[in-house]
This record gives sequence, C-alpha cells and structure tokens, in this order.
Amino acid sequence: MEILNAPNRETCTVKRERTNTPLQALVTLNDPQFVEAARFLAERTLKESGNTPESQLDFISMRILSRKLSPAEKALVLSVRTDLLEYYSKNMEEAKKLQTFGAYKSDPKLNLAELSAWTMTINSLMNLDEVLCR
Repeated sequence: MEILNAPNRETCTVKRERTNTPLQALVTLNDPQFVEAARFLAERTLKESGNTPESQLDFISMRILSRKLSPAEKALVLSVRTDLLEYYSKNMEEAKKLQTFGAYKSDPKLNLAELSAWTMTINSLMNLDEVLCR
C-alpha cells in the first residue's frame, strides 16, 4: 500500500490523493495481477465487443473508466494499439511470452498478436490516475 501512496487502514479516507510516484507505475505496469487483469479484459473485448477497433475501445473504456473516450483520446489510444499490433505481429515470441505471464491461461483460439496488443493497451490505460484513484 505504501508503494501506491495509499492511506493505511487505520482511518477512513473519502478520496485518495493523487500521486506521481514512479514506484506506482512500476507496479501497475509490471505486476502479474495487473497484466492478467488486462489480458482477461482483452479476451472479453475480443469475444464480446464489435469487430472494429473503435467499438472494442468503447467496450474497454466503459469498463475501465465508466465513460467513452473523447475523440482525441480515442485517436491516441488507437494509435498505441496499432503500433503494438504491428510489433506483436512481427515478434510472435514476445506475444507468446506475454500470454504466459502469470497463472491465467489465455484462450488459444484468439489471434495472439491482437490479444497481446489489446493486453498492453489496456495495461497502459489501467495505469491512468483516473483509473487508480476513482
């Protein structure tokens, strides 16, 4: 809890303060539980949302942020996802490693590069202050 600058459990806190500690980013971007949570949401996205990246991103943002992204935010996130998809399409070994990280096993029927791209995109979204503090 200290790494995340979270209050101790001795008192009640109505709202957690913003933090910019680099340790928080290190935990949320690399901890197996965060990666697995991102991968699980990526799987749900590919199985339950529409077939377009835009509809998939709407599905994700409603679950993580409880709101749709603005057009500027959406363009930025889709750009990141496109770059990641290109990377994982060329580096399938890295995509395989990502899908075996942690205890949760991913669905082998899904496109590995696409699943990995969404996993890392979601993982970065889960690191937003808006997600962590609300």
